[in-house]
Amino acid sequence: MSLRICGGGVWPATLTPFTPDGGIDAAALQAHIADVAGTRGVRAVVVNGHAGETTSLDFAERGRVVALAAEASGGVPVVAGIVADDPRGACRLAREAAAAGAGGLLLFPPALFAQGAAARPDMARRFVGEVAAASDLPIVLFQLSRTSGQAFSPALVQRLCEEVPQIVGVKDGSDAPDLYEDVLAVLRGLPRPMAMLTSNNSWLMASLAYGGDGILSGLGSVAAPLLVALHEAMSAGDLAAARAANARLVPLCRVFYRAPYLDIHNRMKTALKLMGRLRHPAPRPPLLPLDDAETTRIHAALAAAGLLPA
Repeated sequence: MSLRICGGGVWPATLTPFTPDGGIDAAALQAHIADVAGTRGVRAVVVNGHAGETTSLDFAERGRVVALAAEASGGVPVVAGIVADDPRGACRLAREAAAAGAGGLLLFPPALFAQGAAARPDMARRFVGEVAAASDLPIVLFQLSRTSGQAFSPALVQRLCEEVPQIVGVKDGSDAPDLYEDVLAVLRGLPRPMAMLTSNNSWLMASLAYGGDGILSGLGSVAAPLLVALHEAMSAGDLAAARAANARLVPLCRVFYRAPYLDIHNRMKTALKLMGRLRHPAPRPPLLPLDDAETTRIHAALAAAGLLPA
C-alpha cells in the first residue's frame, strides 16, 4: 500500500523479536506489528530502524521483516528503514523493500557522514538521489542528532527536498530545538506539503507545539495509544489533555532513553515482556539481556504510566 503522509500522525518504530536461538521470531513479529498497527490513530508502522536492531539483520532478513510486517499490518502502510553505508547496498535495500510490500522508506544517513560530510553536501545529494532512483517509494529523511555529525543543515534539507520529489517528510531526531525549528521553517516554505515527524523523545510535547505534524518513535512500540493521545490533544489545542498524556510518557522516556544508549530498544523489549506482549525479549548479540535491577526500573516506569496489565 502506498504511503499516506499528509497529516503526519503517529508512526511507531517497531521492534524485531528473536527466538531463543537468535532467529527472527516470525509469529511474535507479526503479533507485535498487528498490535501496534491496530492502535487507533496509528498512520504507519516503521520496521528495520534502530528500534528493530536492523544492523544485526542481513539483507535477506530485512526483506523478510518487511514482508512479514506487510502481511500483519492490516492495511496500515509499512515504512522500511534503509540503513547502509554503501549506496549500492542502500539501493538494494530500497528495491527489496518495495518488492516485499513496503509503502515508504525511512532513509538513514550513512555512518560515514559523521566524519565530516557536512563540509561536502554533494555527498548527501548523490546518496539520496541514488536511493530515490532505485525505487518509486516515498522517502522520509532521517535527521540524526547534531552531536552525531550526521545531521543535515537546513539549507541542505531544502535542496534535497527541491531536487528529490519522492521526499515527503523528515523524521527529526536532531535533539536541538533551534535546528528543529529551522528545518521546520524550510519544510513549511516548500511549494508542496511536507511532514515533520518528531523523534525528540526528551521533548515530544514541545516539538509538537513548535508545529510538528506527528511522532515517529520506538516509544510507539510500547505506548502507541499514549503517543496518539498526545498528538491528538496537541492538534486540537487541548493543553490539559496533552499534559496528562505527556505526564504518563515521561517515566517511560526517562527509563528508556538513558545511558548506555545501546540498550534503549533492549529495554523496550523487556517492557513488552512485562506487559505480557512478548515472550522472548532477548536482543541479538552482542547486546545482552538486561539484569534484574534494570528490569525493576522498567517495571516501575510502566506502573507509573499505567501500562501494566491488571
